[in-house]
Amino acid sequence: MIYPQPKQMTSKEGTFKLAIGNCDDLLGFCAKCKSCDKITFLKNSLLKKEEYILNVTNDAITVSSSTDEGCFRALTSLFVLWKTEGESIACTTVHDSPDFEKRGYMLDISRGRIPKVSTIKKLIDNLTLLKYNEFQLYIESFVFKYPLIPQVTEGFDCLTPEDIAEIEKYCNERFIDLVPNQNCLGHMGSWLERDEYKHLAVGAGVENTGTINPLLEESNRLVENIFDSLLPYFKSDYVNVGLDEAYGLGRYELEDVCKQKGKDVFFMEYLNSINERVGKKHGKKLMFWADMIINYPDSFNYIPKDAIALEWGYELIQSQTMAEHCMALRDKGVEFYVCPSCNTHFSFTGRSDVTTFNLRTAGEVGKKYGAKGYLVTDWACGYEGHPHFPVWSLFPGALGGQYAWNVGGEQTGEAFKPEFIYGAKEFTDVFSFGGKKVSELLYRISNYYLLEPERVHLGSMCGLILAFPLETKGYFDFFDLTVCGDDFYFDNVINYVESILKEVLNIDFDNRQKREIIINGKMVILSAKLCKLRMHMEITDTEAEEIVSLIDWLDLEYRELWLETNFEKGVELFCENIKNRKNEVMQLPRI
Repeated sequence: MIYPQPKQMTSKEGTFKLAIGNCDDLLGFCAKCKSCDKITFLKNSLLKKEEYILNVTNDAITVSSSTDEGCFRALTSLFVLWKTEGESIACTTVHDSPDFEKRGYMLDISRGRIPKVSTIKKLIDNLTLLKYNEFQLYIESFVFKYPLIPQVTEGFDCLTPEDIAEIEKYCNERFIDLVPNQNCLGHMGSWLERDEYKHLAVGAGVENTGTINPLLEESNRLVENIFDSLLPYFKSDYVNVGLDEAYGLGRYELEDVCKQKGKDVFFMEYLNSINERVGKKHGKKLMFWADMIINYPDSFNYIPKDAIALEWGYELIQSQTMAEHCMALRDKGVEFYVCPSCNTHFSFTGRSDVTTFNLRTAGEVGKKYGAKGYLVTDWACGYEGHPHFPVWSLFPGALGGQYAWNVGGEQTGEAFKPEFIYGAKEFTDVFSFGGKKVSELLYRISNYYLLEPERVHLGSMCGLILAFPLETKGYFDFFDLTVCGDDFYFDNVINYVESILKEVLNIDFDNRQKREIIINGKMVILSAKLCKLRMHMEITDTEAEEIVSLIDWLDLEYRELWLETNFEKGVELFCENIKNRKNEVMQLPRI
């Protein structure tokens, strides 16, 4: 097996025995291959940057490429073959190259978990095998020790400049570009909650819109200090400056100026200002989320030169509108990425069918309209405390790696491309679960939400509502538990998840990963039980004891798993939510 599945792979009779000893590390494997007298490396200037030809015969292996990066991709494929087939590799010829120049993975580290460097390196290892060549750590809150603003991270540990330098070196050794990612217009709520910055918010003194006020020079100085603290530690030619979901535009202090100029014009002026004060100052080209201007095609003419628009959409309907948006960006000559999602946020486990559709559509649309890149986004959910563990992102990350490298045949309207889904499961089983068949169970459990009485945006009913008081019956306009169903639906959810968790428990694989699966499955079960309580607001003593016991177990297990791989900061977010639910359950009337 080679995964991501290559463009051209021709099998031949015979095998070649690649006897180089035990090796679990890709870089170590590459070094052994380069010193192996049975492997020949050829330079072929006709091949593109990452294009390669791998030829395995009965008595030798030949690797052809035009660059070191192309050679590395070839050896990555050989490593995957070697790990899945053993020393005796079937004779084959592979001629392969990527569909997207940039193949990125973005991890949200700002709304809950701040992973330790060792945790990040483990993720990078997996991304390397999947031939990703870009990695972003999404930042909007206090997860980095800003040298020019030390007070915001005083009193707790998080990533340091030295950590970033270590991560970048690790990425560069694996031909991955570590791109800085710092939001600086919307999603500034954490900054604007601090006493010294509250007056910089749009809506200061009334509400925190999460949007910084660009009309204030002090706001601009803060943004510059943030980037001046961050960017010196990144060698990438790019910086992602965010700018998405700036909900304060057109409101409060910005109402008059946006009426006068238009929201789109005001936004473009700010984007160009950031390009001057941040991009050019540090020699970076900008990336920015395109949602604020996607409905204003005339604004595309004012995008800074070499800037990249990031077209994102994670739901089924958003995936469908992506084609129209990509066409508009292409026609205006704007470079852009397509940005699907792991869809693990707001559900505890992800939603497999939505994820596979989203990843596939982004790949097909992006390739059709000439996207420069494909960026898989792995988001957290702030108010819930980032409760889902990394195990749920393994399959989406693998499938995203496939579509970033090889989209496959043109969509006919009928093909779900199951071979890619099966391949992602097999890859994940081999390289994450020690060869045990676990991915299929994760795929199935992640579709539990289909048993709920309502489909909701970006998550599940169980995933969205756990953080709210029991008296809350719905989530915005998405659903109302008083009218959408009865116990039958949530009993089905509980029985379904419990049955799959029993199967997981019977498989012998990495204990930590097993615990991650079990705890997130138990979160679904807890929330389903609480959904039933929200409808009735009464409980038996036995039911109350069961829920309280489950919450106490979740609290202890969650903390222990969190602290093994993440900084301590943020662990209380989820734990406080379930403790609040525990107290409410204990006060409910008994029947």
